[in-house]
Amino acid sequence: MFEVRRFTPAAAGEWNLFVEASKNGTFLFDRRFMDYHADRFSDHSLMVYRRGKLYALLPANADGSTLVSHQGLTYGGLVTGSRATAADVVGVIHAVNACLRADGFARVVYKPVPWIYHRQPAEEDLYAIFEVCGARLAARSLSSTVSADCRNPWYRIRESGARKARQAGVAIGESTDFDPFWQILADNLRQRYGIKPVHTVDEIRLLKQRFPEHIRLITATVDNTTVAGTVLFLTHRVVHAQYIAASSQGKQLHALDLLFDVVIDEALSTHQYFDFGISTEEHGTYLNEQLIYQKEGFGGRGICYDWYEWNL
Repeated sequence: MFEVRRFTPAAAGEWNLFVEASKNGTFLFDRRFMDYHADRFSDHSLMVYRRGKLYALLPANADGSTLVSHQGLTYGGLVTGSRATAADVVGVIHAVNACLRADGFARVVYKPVPWIYHRQPAEEDLYAIFEVCGARLAARSLSSTVSADCRNPWYRIRESGARKARQAGVAIGESTDFDPFWQILADNLRQRYGIKPVHTVDEIRLLKQRFPEHIRLITATVDNTTVAGTVLFLTHRVVHAQYIAASSQGKQLHALDLLFDVVIDEALSTHQYFDFGISTEEHGTYLNEQLIYQKEGFGGRGICYDWYEWNL
């Protein structure tokens, strides 16, 4: 009933059109986004057809004998259209598993799209991987999200910080100059965790050029000097803070408090959710309580980003 094909660059146009019309795809699945780091991953994305028409996509890469959906993305589960039904998605998973066994895979790590990103209900895949695969929860990360329908009051410390920043002359605005913010971000990550940002500054500039309506840099400045900022990824229903950072001066001035006072109000005027991103480490086994306290202070509450796995 279903035919599973490996993605090839020749199919990029068809892939992108399906993502745009899907009920749970975001611009992160656009091949122009996925392929900016194609050299880092062995792509093994799948396209599922029924009667010659594209029915579903699975952004994925090979990691030895494991298929991961997708190591280069925050999430990467099955992408389906509005006509996808539960019985059909069960059939899709059967077909995908058969294809992967034939390709020599022994295991699957599956990272579904969190429900807040869905344009309409799209969790047939979660049922299918349970019924067909006996999927096990392998990791659970916790993000903090603000809903436009039910906004929580801010903690007093966050309200006070925003007032102090405004009184200190901190200005909030959009910027296209990523270098000053990226230096702050890189310094913070190196000092706290000994790591680098997932994207280089050249990569984020490239992605901004490719997706100008989906990627924005909002900065807090004092005397035209950047002291804090956030990089936002805008999808259909969610504004997601991909990166957040402040310099030592920005922290002293409470610049992020004022920045999110502006950013969250603006985001929720056009989108259903503002998502701060995860505050967990080590596949969710460690909660960074200081980090999540800050996000909860802006009214954020928990949304899980899950990983599942099964053996083939």
